[in-house]
Amino acid sequence: MKQLLFFILYVTYAYAFPTKVVNGSDASEGEFPYIVSLRSYGGHICGASILDSLHILTAAHCVSSSSGLSVQYGVIDISSDNHNSVNVIKVTRHEKYSSFFPYPNDVAVLKLESDIPISALASPVNLPEQDEQPISNSASILAGWGSTGITSPKRLQKVELKVYSHEDCANAHGSQISNIYHLCSGVPEGWKGQCSGDSGGPLVSNGKQVGTVSWSVKPCAIVGYPGVYAKVSSYVDWIRQRMEE
Repeated sequence: MKQLLFFILYVTYAYAFPTKVVNGSDASEGEFPYIVSLRSYGGHICGASILDSLHILTAAHCVSSSSGLSVQYGVIDISSDNHNSVNVIKVTRHEKYSSFFPYPNDVAVLKLESDIPISALASPVNLPEQDEQPISNSASILAGWGSTGITSPKRLQKVELKVYSHEDCANAHGSQISNIYHLCSGVPEGWKGQCSGDSGGPLVSNGKQVGTVSWSVKPCAIVGYPGVYAKVSSYVDWIRQRMEE
């Protein structure tokens, strides 16, 4: 019955509709220096995070080729005239990524045309160790460009969540949830968390990026269905290998 309700509520990628962080609040300048706006021909499409001055981490479902892609860094207002942008020249999606539910291996590394100048406003995110397990019930924070689910301001939003245990994540979403591929984060009371335009964005807990926004049940952040993220610790070795290529 839980799985039937799950499909009735309609599972889809977080990328599918242009609403974003649900019930977030405005972020301050420099509060999330690791986040960048992934853009297609100048328009925001997804979130992403800085790995180093030349490499970016995002969701595989956000990208297919480097054509028209760029990132805008060091800004909290993507409607501003700040042109801190660098073109993407290479896209590497995980070779075992699947575009079919439950969307395993939803990660990609992007290579930039030139270096992002590292500063207090633009700096790399901290990654966990390979296979490091996120702490269940620990505080997490998600940042992304978007709205409370009604409007879509261009100011960077943030929302405080908690990391769910694998058991609680699987109880919410069914046996398709993998402790290797997936991580859940949200709040028990619902109505806070990721939504569509947040795809690829970083979920951080204890100072490390533990997740990359992958998918959610619609309506976004509905009670009982925490957002689903790619579990970054399962991909750290893969990420570092792609950065060395």
